[in-house]
Amino acid sequence: MIATLIGHVLFFVGLALVGVSGNLFNFIFTIQQQVKTRTIQTVGLILNVISISNIILVLATFSLVMGVFQDPQVWCITPYPLSIRIEMYLMMTCSFNSFWAIAWLSLFYCIKVVSFSSECFQTLKRKISSVINAAVLLSCSFSFLFFTPLFSLDLVYSSEMYENYNVKDIANLTCPQPSFTIDIDVNAYAAAIICLLCPIPLMIMLPTSVRMVVHLCAHTLALQKNKTQVQGSDSYLLVCKITISLVGVYLSTLFIVSLFIIIRLIGEFITYHTLASAFSFYSGMTSLLLTASNRHLKDKLWSLFCCRKPQEQSSKSQTVETVDV
Repeated sequence: MIATLIGHVLFFVGLALVGVSGNLFNFIFTIQQQVKTRTIQTVGLILNVISISNIILVLATFSLVMGVFQDPQVWCITPYPLSIRIEMYLMMTCSFNSFWAIAWLSLFYCIKVVSFSSECFQTLKRKISSVINAAVLLSCSFSFLFFTPLFSLDLVYSSEMYENYNVKDIANLTCPQPSFTIDIDVNAYAAAIICLLCPIPLMIMLPTSVRMVVHLCAHTLALQKNKTQVQGSDSYLLVCKITISLVGVYLSTLFIVSLFIIIRLIGEFITYHTLASAFSFYSGMTSLLLTASNRHLKDKLWSLFCCRKPQEQSSKSQTVETVDV
């Protein structure tokens, strides 16, 4: 029994470290660079939002899963403990902010990399940094307000459920689905959450990623004879790979979390290890991909683990700075 408990604790702590460490590294050194340069570039702002959101997301998930592990009947307690409501609010808010930050990053890179003949897009390209900065801040502010109804989640027992709740065999108790104690259209609210977490961000990520790949493939083919210019586009090719990889990680995480929720809703058993693993995988992979796409962070990581600086030319040809060009 004790060995099993220690194993579970070590598993969750390991997941938390995987999800938090990379994002904490990115956040600290991005802030350090911004303080040093006294400027906040668009990519740096998005990096900060993704990093801090992922850190809070992993910690909130870790706290929720440990709470359920310690008391499996916590979902049958009425009213819901405040800690549960806070954890659910933080998980939804931070996942929303992280997903949308990736969508804004994809849009930013697409506008910066792809050439447009339309005057409207050319104007947007000149002002894209300000537009994306505003979009990131507005989406974060919106999420803080949009998920506040989660604090009103509670269980509503019928008289028959109260009788079942008082039986001695509480291990076989089936808890009712939670509901909002405030006047809100549950179906419409749930549909809005689903749309804002998956289809809408995906409608930004996929077209922009595909458009970048098409543009750069055509550009590379047109410049095959000019080796210098082709090498100069290597950093943007890396950006395309990173952006597509981020979309892949995002979709994989959504699939796992959706599967977890569906299995729980139909009453079948699935361990909370799945939920914790999904968000840890998402946070760890996004931090790794963002570090690989950023020259400053890559140099810092190299110097920390290798005790020396990488070659300047190699770094420049394979990564992208956070400075808006």
